[in-house]
Formats: sequence, structure tokens, C-alpha cells
Amino acid sequence: MGNTRLVKTFIDLAEIDSPSGKEEKVSLYIEQWFNKHSVLYKKDSYGNLIATIRGAGKPLLLSAHMDTVDPCRGIKAAIKNDTIVSSGNTILGADDKAGIAEILEAMLVMKEKKVSHRPLKIVFTREEETGVYGAMALSDKDIIVTDGLGLDGTEGLGVITLASPHYHIMDIIITGQGAHAGSAQKKGINALSVAVDAISNLSIGIIDRETSTNIGVLQSGYARNGVPESALIKAEVRSHVNEKAKKQVSLFKDTFQAAVKKYGATLDFTVSRVCVGYKYSKKDPHIKKVINALKKVGVTPTFNKSMGGSDVNAFVGKGIRAVDISYGAYNFHTTKEKASIPEMEKMVAFLIEYCRA
Repeated sequence: MGNTRLVKTFIDLAEIDSPSGKEEKVSLYIEQWFNKHSVLYKKDSYGNLIATIRGAGKPLLLSAHMDTVDPCRGIKAAIKNDTIVSSGNTILGADDKAGIAEILEAMLVMKEKKVSHRPLKIVFTREEETGVYGAMALSDKDIIVTDGLGLDGTEGLGVITLASPHYHIMDIIITGQGAHAGSAQKKGINALSVAVDAISNLSIGIIDRETSTNIGVLQSGYARNGVPESALIKAEVRSHVNEKAKKQVSLFKDTFQAAVKKYGATLDFTVSRVCVGYKYSKKDPHIKKVINALKKVGVTPTFNKSMGGSDVNAFVGKGIRAVDISYGAYNFHTTKEKASIPEMEKMVAFLIEYCRA
């Protein structure tokens, strides 16, 4: 079964209910672990945990998130052929509790073996899955570092995410005029019709190799016989080039403005950039350090260009040269999620190598 302590820590964490926004029990487990091993830490006003480990040289950031996606209540983990799985009725929670367990184990091994390492900021965040809210709420004063890792990458082991997109969200509200659909149809302004008109004139989906758009929510109306007075649309734009993302946002806004003008409705259009994108070269000094640390523990690095966001995007937005890396888990966000024990052990060895002074 390999490293029984690492496995136990992960299973303990996995079996704690922690849907986004309700990470308190996971936080308590980690706090008790910190106290047991005399680790200096704080909990910020948002509920993120930030530990400080003394070392030599410039500090590094190691991070993972405490929340999980549904179905994540009542998880029962089991070991099958060096792999940890759930009962099949829930996710496993390897995303991202495998990352947490690996960081904790690496910290402990370095302490036990008296490994000389760089100063460390260990950050375990809340609400990553619902919008990177915990990482965004972190105070810059609590994470004064230049380089770091997020253990929240794609499937597998040794996969370095070199690029992640700029991510903009749009909340769109159309207000028309409600009316009875039978006796007063002509008095109404159908907000749903306005929304459909606008959407039909937009490109939704993959725009080019670097850009995509999506409408995930369209809500309108309350009764079969009522002309809907309002419509709510929740949309997003992702692009590895922020100018392209902003162009798509402008197209959305212009198209909805034209539609409401055509029908005599009104528009409330709100946009915000949730994630700052990033793009690294394999020749970047920090990326080369990650590559070399992987090779030293026998892992061949591979590379990924993601269209998703994570806490790392928030760290990049705060001026930290952070990057996501995979950590030995598979089939995220499904009931077939699993974690490889040998690959988790390799990840611990990698973290120790990465942190060396």
C-alpha cells in the first residue's frame, strides 16, 4: 500500500464533507494537524489557511483548495490495487484533497529528515470550485512570494499547465413588460423573445484556438399564460488573449443593446474578469526549476494548455509567478474519480525536491 501515513491523511480528508462554502471541518482537521506538528499558521477573514515554514533563501508558495464539488457528502474511500477510489455513489475528492495530503506529507518528511529547504507559504483556500473566491480574497501581505505551485492541475502526474485563460463573466438582465398572454398580448414586451433574438445573433462555443464563449443560464417567465417581463442570462468568455476576450464581451453587449432597443425593453449588463490568464515558456526560470525537480525524482514532465481557471490565476493576478501541476489523480468531478498511491508518493518526493534550498 506504500506510504500508509500519506494514504491515511488523504482518506481522512476525503471522508470529510466539504462542499464549496462549507469547508469548516476540513479546515479544522488541517488546523489540528498544524498544531500537532508545531506549524505556525493563521486563518484569514475569509477562512483560508496560511502556514509559514522557515527556511533559507527566497520563499515559495504551495497551495491546494479545501472544497469539493457535489456529490461529495458521505464519501467512503477504498483502496484497490494501489488506487484509492470512492464507493461509486460520490466523487472521491482527490481534487483537491490529494494535493493537500501531499503538501502535508512533504512538510513532515522535510522536518523529520532535516531537509534544508526554502521558506514556505502553505495556502489552503476555500471556494475554489465555485469561482476562486478564497484565493482572490487573500491579502497580498499574507503571501509575499515570487514563485509557487498550485496542486490543482489536469489529470495524471508531472503535467505542467503552461497556460490558462483570461475569464470574464457576464450577468445580463432584460426587462420588458409583463402582460396576459391571451387577453393582453399586444401590451406586453416579451423579455424572452428579446433574449432569443440577441442570442441568435451571437457566436456561442469555440471562437478560435484561444477563445470560447458560453451561455450557461437562461431564465425567464413564471406562468404559461404570461408574457415574461424579465429574462436573466449568465454567460462567459474565455481566451488566452485578453484583447480577444474583451472583444467578445463587447460583441455580447452590443448585440443585447441592439435587441432591447428593437423591442423597447431595457438592459442591465454587468461584466467582471474573474481570472487573470497566464502563459509561460518552457524556458522560464521557474518552469525550468519545476521540470528539473520532476526529472530528479524520475517523472517525465509533460505540458498542458488549459481553458479552465484555478487559484493559480488569482495568484498570478497578485504578481506571483505560480503554475498548476497535476498530482496523481484522475476523472475529476465524477463518481469514477481515483488517486494513484504510487503517483501521490512521487508527488511528495517532487515537492521535497522543488522546495530544497
